[in-house]
Amino acid sequence: MKKLLLLFVLSIAFNSVAQESVLLRANYKKGDTYLVNLDQSQSMGAQGGVDMKMTMSMEVSEASDEKITTSSNIKSINMNMLQGGNVMTYDSSTKEEDLDEMGKMMSQQFKPMMQAKIISTLTSRGEILETKVDPSNPMMDQFTKQTKGVTYPEEKVSVGSSWEDEVNEQGMTVKTVYTVSKIAAGKVYIDVSGTVSGMGTGDVKGKLIVNADSGVQETLNLIMNMNAGGMEMKITTKSTTTKQ
Repeated sequence: MKKLLLLFVLSIAFNSVAQESVLLRANYKKGDTYLVNLDQSQSMGAQGGVDMKMTMSMEVSEASDEKITTSSNIKSINMNMLQGGNVMTYDSSTKEEDLDEMGKMMSQQFKPMMQAKIISTLTSRGEILETKVDPSNPMMDQFTKQTKGVTYPEEKVSVGSSWEDEVNEQGMTVKTVYTVSKIAAGKVYIDVSGTVSGMGTGDVKGKLIVNADSGVQETLNLIMNMNAGGMEMKITTKSTTTKQ
């Protein structure tokens, strides 16, 4: 009995040590497919707001130590927008003849986005080397500029480790700090915080869960509070990525 208890204690201790540090890398394999669910809301108080749900598929077309290439496309879009007292809705699953006039106008904008492919080349650390949209589409180009994953640090991380990232886009700078809060059951739990400056000022807070083996960012919950030109804005982003 004592031996069994000792083995149990040693096992717990070994697992604890084994999880002390993790090298975060995108360990994708050619042919891997993932489903990404994105839920984003933008609230501007009395000015209105937008709620959008989007589903995307992603396939790994190339994977090596030097670079990873993925091909993605939008599978579905569901959007509700309140602006100037008017409510506008769009659901890509609704037949064209069943859409109202505003829905048909929005369909003309979203259809080219859903027909386009996003081809991204990145490093195993998640650094984006190149992003192309085929065929090119202004709205999709804008979407890809606003969509950015996490760049992992060079060194291994453990509980308490932190690293920073900075994005500059359209006159706005977002500085983000990632801090590891827990490593357990093959998952790396990360607290996200940051600041917004430039054309707008504000802060960023959230949580991220990364699969320690694959490097896939499985869940992200992010809130950005911002003031732009006197307008208060709150942007909430939730995403999940699952392997198919």
